[in-house]
Formats: sequence, C-alpha cells, structure tokens
Amino acid sequence: MDFNFKITSENLKDIFYTFGIFTTFILSSVNVYISFINRKNSLRESLYKEQLNFISKLNFEFYKLHSDLSKLLETQSQQFDTKTKIETIFGVLFSNTHISPDIILTSATNTVESALEFLNNLSSENKDVIEEKFNIYFENYKNLRIVLRDELGVKSLSKANQKLYKTRGF
Repeated sequence: MDFNFKITSENLKDIFYTFGIFTTFILSSVNVYISFINRKNSLRESLYKEQLNFISKLNFEFYKLHSDLSKLLETQSQQFDTKTKIETIFGVLFSNTHISPDIILTSATNTVESALEFLNNLSSENKDVIEEKFNIYFENYKNLRIVLRDELGVKSLSKANQKLYKTRGF
C-alpha cells in the first residue's frame, strides 16, 4: 500500500476545518471546566462570608456575656440581663446551625452551659465554688475563641496578608 498524500487547496481546507473543530472542542471543554470550578468557588465564597458574619455576631454576643460575667464575679449579684444575653447567644447559634461547623456549636454550647452553671452558683456562700465555676467558664470561653480562630483560618490568612504586604514593599 502506498499512501501518497498531497497538500492541495481542498486538502488544506479540510485540514484547517478539522483543526478548527478540534480546537473549538478543546477550548469549549476547558471553558466548561473553568465555569464549573468558578461556580463552586462562588458558592464557597458565599458560604464563607455567611460563616464569617455568624462567627462575628457570635463572638460579639459572647464578649458581652463575658463582660457581664466578669462583673458578676466581682459583685456576686444576680442580673436578669445576663440570662437575656445567654438567650440571645442561643438564638444566634440555632439560627445558624445550617452553616456552622459542629466543633463551633459544641464549644459554644459548652461555654454557655458553664456560664449558666456559674450563674446558678452565684448565690452560693462559698466563694471558692463561685471562682471555680467562673474558671471553668473562662477555660471554655478561651477554648471557644481558639476554635473560632482555627475555623476561620485566621493564622493562615494573616500569614498570606503578611506575605502580600512584604512583597509589595510597604
């Protein structure tokens, strides 16, 4: 068998058409893949933004609660406003359970439970018990803050921002 292939204007036209069709197919496939990846990225960004808003709100409510509990430790008097703040925290938690990682929900619940235990023992005459309950609450509060920072990726984002800052020569 002898294959004799001559490039003529008709053959050249067919070669270019075939090359164009394959090129269009490859570029279309890459475009579909990139669109699919970008759609996932936009959903991921939207979820992260909602989680960031939730965690910011939760952190703010816990800060207000912690401020009240610290004052109560000093004065050792019961305030009804503190229980309202705990209810607000539960509202924030339950309204965002669909976007919150389980570790945040668990840590926040433990912190709130230890705060309630502290409040329940506040009327106790034994100051050691009151301080012990506050210390348990405070440890849970510190652990919650660590969990929030870890879940947000604060360290890695800070490192990335520092690299950007250094590479721009500021």
